[in-house]
Amino acid sequence: MSIWNISPIWKDEECFIIGGGNSLLNFDWNLLIGQLTIGCNNAFQLGTEICKVCIFGDEKWFKHNSKELNSYKGMVFTNVTAMLNSKVPYLNTTRRMSKGLHKHSLGWNDNTGFSAINLALLFGASPIYLLGFDMKLSNGKHNWHDKRLDRSGAEVYRKFLRNQGKVAKDWREKFPNQQIFNVTDDSDLTCFPKVNVEPFWSKRQCELLKN
Repeated sequence: MSIWNISPIWKDEECFIIGGGNSLLNFDWNLLIGQLTIGCNNAFQLGTEICKVCIFGDEKWFKHNSKELNSYKGMVFTNVTAMLNSKVPYLNTTRRMSKGLHKHSLGWNDNTGFSAINLALLFGASPIYLLGFDMKLSNGKHNWHDKRLDRSGAEVYRKFLRNQGKVAKDWREKFPNQQIFNVTDDSDLTCFPKVNVEPFWSKRQCELLKN
């Protein structure tokens, strides 16, 4: 167990955050090989080649996945208050703030995705690219994976989105030199600049071929 001391281990490096949205259902995960990535919740099941860091914000989720997570070789973070003094050896814990983004803890904002953004900012990453941040049902489904524990309805996303104004304000005021882009088509998350998925990845693939 270690209570996390903030360290900008990815300073000025680009980072991808893997959300849970169903828009990633047919995503080519090979595009993330070799990249710095933070995966929300079950993204750790993609393995460390794709998901370098796992973050979760729900104790019930941890209890359900702890056996499999024990074999995961990446870093694992949580801001679950009840787990702050956890004796799980691989778990990095930090304090939770209910709203916004912070420099000495991770904001929760009712959603692991927002906590992942805060973590990437504290790692010093920039630019930060958000993948699968649908923030709504897509084709009637919550997630690209089938591991969701609670089958809640569309109203859960309204709860998430209520906090985006505070998140955006703190980003501009506390982390003004770090960029965040939402690379998620048809996302209901509007507080970050949006980038269309297909042109974004096409451009990157062309640049890789040139190099």
